[in-house]
Amino acid sequence: MSRCALTSSSACAGDAAAGPEPAGHVRPPAPLPCRSSKIPPRRLLNPAVPQRFRFAPSPRPAGRPGGEASVPPLLCPAPYIAAAAASRSSLTAPGMLHAAASPRALLLCALLWHLAAGYEKLPTAVNITWSSINFKTILQWQPKPSGYLYTVEIHGQTSDVKRKCILTSETECDVTDVLRNVKETYTAHILSVKPAEMDNFEEPPFAVSEKFTPYSQTVIGKPEIKDYSQKGSKLNVMFKDPLTPYMFPNGSFLSIQDIFQHDLEYKLYYWKDQSSGKKDVTTKSHNFEVSVDNGKNYCFCVQGIIPSRRENRNGQESMVLCTSVGRNILDEYGTEVFIILAVIAVAVITLAIVLPVVLCKRKKAKKARAVREKELLNGV
Repeated sequence: MSRCALTSSSACAGDAAAGPEPAGHVRPPAPLPCRSSKIPPRRLLNPAVPQRFRFAPSPRPAGRPGGEASVPPLLCPAPYIAAAAASRSSLTAPGMLHAAASPRALLLCALLWHLAAGYEKLPTAVNITWSSINFKTILQWQPKPSGYLYTVEIHGQTSDVKRKCILTSETECDVTDVLRNVKETYTAHILSVKPAEMDNFEEPPFAVSEKFTPYSQTVIGKPEIKDYSQKGSKLNVMFKDPLTPYMFPNGSFLSIQDIFQHDLEYKLYYWKDQSSGKKDVTTKSHNFEVSVDNGKNYCFCVQGIIPSRRENRNGQESMVLCTSVGRNILDEYGTEVFIILAVIAVAVITLAIVLPVVLCKRKKAKKARAVREKELLNGV
């Protein structure tokens, strides 16, 4: 029997199924494993998962009846794995294929297997949350890593996978710039990896977040009140849209109005000063004009809303401001100023009364002293 030839697939496995040999015949050394054209191509363990660090399953060893032996799915040359399996089986089943794999190849396979086993011990992220205000989105998770690092992958329904915060020891990641298509739905894969094993072909352990759609889930931030006035029975309030992190080609920032357009409305809440009863009015513009009681002071705030949403409809409220029509000094500045003014008034009155008395006494004393000095001079 000759060594295997590349042109013959049956010779690649050796003549394992040969019958009894003539007496005195010496079997030549087992052929080295070679690649057969019948070995199927490698394929991913799970085609639905992106091709990232995966090992390929090994084909059944050539020449093994039924492929009884199970070979770990390592990315080793298929003939070497076949040879290793055949060599192992030859110890327990005489007469089967005797094949010797290269020690270097087997060592490589063992090393890769060890690295793959190391990944399985790494913990994965938990409590993954999306935090998004005005489309600035932060991904947060736990726990703090020890002995490993995290890498974040953002998977969109129609977009390519994007990586952020590669090999980070933090437990949060700003993913705003990879969510520019705000109407797309995303999921985050948080990979637990060891720096020395980034070139490993095995899929590292990872955790998957809940789905997140910026357009329907980001929170509307606080509007900025530019100006307000109360004249007679009319209260006017002007405000600005919150800005987003995204920019126009000219470098100016998009506002939430630029993104939501007609889906965005604003609500003004207003009430009499020192009263709890609130009224509200809605507009799509950036100005409110409401009727109020003449001469009464009012407080107010503005809030953005998205009526078409099922959740997160109401945004954050702006700071509360109040008008000062008809306010006296006590209403404007409080009792502290009144007390200070009263103390000053008492001091002035006291000074006005005491000072003349003191001056008068000093004048009389000076006059009496002058008379005594004159009498003394006359006596001399």
